[in-house]
Amino acid sequence: MYGKLLASGVVALVAAALFATAAAATPATAPGVASAGSAHVVRNGHTFGVADVGQCSLGGPQQGQSPGVTHVGIVSYGAATSTCSADLTAHTSKSTANGSAFALTALQSYGGPQIKIANYQVTCSATTNGTNASWQFSGLTGITVPQQVPNNFVVPVKSAGGRLLANVILNEVILPNPNDGSITLNMIHVVLFPNGTPPGTTPMSGDVYVGSTACSPTT
Repeated sequence: MYGKLLASGVVALVAAALFATAAAATPATAPGVASAGSAHVVRNGHTFGVADVGQCSLGGPQQGQSPGVTHVGIVSYGAATSTCSADLTAHTSKSTANGSAFALTALQSYGGPQIKIANYQVTCSATTNGTNASWQFSGLTGITVPQQVPNNFVVPVKSAGGRLLANVILNEVILPNPNDGSITLNMIHVVLFPNGTPPGTTPMSGDVYVGSTACSPTT
């Protein structure tokens, strides 16, 4: 996996997953899906959910789009599009989602930053021999990321007083066990208040995903 900071933002590629040749193995991952993200947040006992934004799937619909979703004071996603396609002759597939204007505002009332991304893309490609996934984004504010982003890289987000407010996981890669060659990639996964909210504040917990895709080796 390699990532580098460019003028346009951060770009990363996850190397092809190893493919287990056992023909009887059933892929643990979808043949091909992509979305601009999703969220499940519980604040003071109330659930705020965002279903996969603009999702496409090889199983249909193969084209996805969304005007965006907003939960004020928690999270918002801008307009998003996606395409999932397969070439039956070449035995390949490709699933791509493009998102925009993401903003996580849930941390601000707890003394944390607003995390924003102007534009981003995730892609998962598959052949009969395995899969690979990639992502890129531009216009990130609120957190600082390194020039090279390893798999499952965690950025702790803390208040001025040092309280952990969230763990931001970049380049979250999930491989099945046993490995059948499929892969799931979350460009960003935010775990809200993993140690609980500060005393005297409104309880909140949940997970926020930005740019999600998955695919399995083709047949």
